[in-house]
Amino acid sequence: MNEGFDLGRAATILREAVITTLADMAFLDAQALPGAPPPPAGGTDSRAAIDALKPASCRVEIRAPESFRLKVARILFPDEEAGGGSSQDDALLEILNITTGKFLTDYFGPGKEVKLELPRFLYFNEGEEGQTIVAIGLDVEGDPLEISLSSVRYRY
Repeated sequence: MNEGFDLGRAATILREAVITTLADMAFLDAQALPGAPPPPAGGTDSRAAIDALKPASCRVEIRAPESFRLKVARILFPDEEAGGGSSQDDALLEILNITTGKFLTDYFGPGKEVKLELPRFLYFNEGEEGQTIVAIGLDVEGDPLEISLSSVRYRY
C-alpha cells in the first residue's frame, strides 16, 4: 500500500525537500546516506510526525538525536537560552512542517490543496500503524537524521 506514490520519485523529492529546508532555514549541510537508514543508536532520539489529509493520506516522520535538535534550535532561536527544551521542540517541529509542505507541493504540484494536521511528537510505539513507503537516512553535519513517508488510513 503506497497510496499512489511512485517510490523512486517520492524518495527523490522527499530527500531534496529536507535537504533544501535544512539549508534554507538552518544553514545546515545535509548529505543523504546510501541505502536504508541505520537503526537508531539509542533511546535519546526524538520522533515527530505530521499527517497530511490532502492531497494524499500520508505521514511524514522525522527522527533526530538531541544534538541535532539543539543545533537547529541555536540557529533558529539565537536569542533564547541554549539548551531550552521548548525551543528544541519547536525547531524540530518547524523543520518537519516546512519539509512536509515542500514535499507535497513539489510532488503533487503547486495547484493542489495541501491540508496538514499539526506536527506532534511520537512516544513509544505510537505512529507505527502505517506502512513505510520511503525512509531516508541523512548526515547533517555529523548528526544522523531519518525522515520517512508512510501510508496512513483515516477513519472519518
